[in-house]
Amino acid sequence: MDMIVQKLPTRITRVTKALAWATLISNIGIILTGGAVRLTDSGLGCPEWPRCTADSWISTPEMGIHGAIEFGNRLLTYVLIAISVAMFLAVVRLWKTHRPLVVMSMIIGFGIPLQGVIGGITVWTNLNPWVVALHFLASAGLVMVATMLLGRVTLELKQGGLQGVPLADGASDGTSRQLAVVALATSWAAVVLGTVVTGTGPHAGDPGSPRHDFDAELVTQLHVIPVYMLCATAVVLAIKQFRTQTSPAQRKAVWFLIAVILAQGVIGYWQHWTGLPILLVWFHMLGSAVLMVAATLVFDRYRADYRTRGLGVEAAQRETVSS
Repeated sequence: MDMIVQKLPTRITRVTKALAWATLISNIGIILTGGAVRLTDSGLGCPEWPRCTADSWISTPEMGIHGAIEFGNRLLTYVLIAISVAMFLAVVRLWKTHRPLVVMSMIIGFGIPLQGVIGGITVWTNLNPWVVALHFLASAGLVMVATMLLGRVTLELKQGGLQGVPLADGASDGTSRQLAVVALATSWAAVVLGTVVTGTGPHAGDPGSPRHDFDAELVTQLHVIPVYMLCATAVVLAIKQFRTQTSPAQRKAVWFLIAVILAQGVIGYWQHWTGLPILLVWFHMLGSAVLMVAATLVFDRYRADYRTRGLGVEAAQRETVSS
């Protein structure tokens, strides 16, 4: 075991960054495959959990396309687990110097199987919309953590071993830092209320699954309240950038957030006016995941306390010798 541990990486490299990207992309990907399951009425394609059926762990030809789609989504969980394990092994020997990276990789690593359990509960509850919403929100949380992980790994590589370089590297004041918190909070509120709208709509995942007994127009109007607040927050942040010496990373984060908000707004209204066609709903789900990425980037660039530790354990060793 010691020999295996000794072979694990002691530095942040391009491979570490590639794994961080894979972690983020795969967690967004399972949101999309989960959306495909629901939008194709394949939510009960495998009517049991953890087995697909009472007699089989896998889908059978007799179960048709719905069984294949649902089972494929379940298989993707194992891909995510493999990526998360690789990510953890890439940073675990940096525990003393880069503890936040290790902790984030652990959160993702434990969160993925927890997602699988929540997915099983959705099957047991006949796709109860509250449980389905929890399933989606857990994935959104993992996307947020994966975004933070990627941002920190990228910063370490970009700085080439320099220590003490802040992730929030530009000028900011109390107002802009508070607005960054509001941007993330309102993004979460919009996503949470979006799951209520979805749970009230026609795409249940299975024709026999329950729906929320809410007024669809009312919950849709409630959903847009935090969206409008997010829009105002992003605009104020953009205006303030012209008055302060913000960094390129801060400016890119804010403009990326604005672009995502505009795209989500167009898709959201388009799907609402056209009767919620499947493809537009699927793109709106993708937009929700990307919104979490964008809001997290803004939060990190204005509020993160993280500072670079150097590329590897050698930095800590040098500090020990010099002291």
